[in-house]
Amino acid sequence: MEKKRAIFLDKDGTLVDSSMYPEVPGHELLKEDILDGLRYAQEKGFALFIVSNQSWISKGKLTHEQAIRTFESVVAQLEEHGIKIADYTFCPHKSEDYCLCRKPRPGMILDLAKRHNIDLASSYMVGDFDEDIESGKNAGVKTILTLTNAQTHYINKPDFIIRNVNELRRIL
Repeated sequence: MEKKRAIFLDKDGTLVDSSMYPEVPGHELLKEDILDGLRYAQEKGFALFIVSNQSWISKGKLTHEQAIRTFESVVAQLEEHGIKIADYTFCPHKSEDYCLCRKPRPGMILDLAKRHNIDLASSYMVGDFDEDIESGKNAGVKTILTLTNAQTHYINKPDFIIRNVNELRRIL
């Protein structure tokens, strides 16, 4: 079976406005910043996945079920715009738990790649934080930093920097 190319996407701040999360569990898509880019990636044959740290769960501010409902809502909203998310996963741990799944570790990407027959060398990680870039590098994928977050200092040099997900056209 031929391996697929993928784009692994961070959720909070990359795909959705997370400024009120988790106090307000709903997520509003950053529609003007993401829809064209995600459609273009699909047209180019990339499978789309969401990988996200959700330490709010282990901190007791969000239940596992609430997190699943939030992710399912994001997936459904994207589907309304013709964008199919192949799968998603999230890490419920705090950084001090030292799990293998929490970004910047590559566990979530590697698990999805194994389950979905993904060619990591021809895939990308897209996110708005340094830990997203480091996670992608640790997994062996190309990395794309979006400037949708106010963070301006990055330790890990991404392969590409874009204003928002719509600029994937420049790279893919």
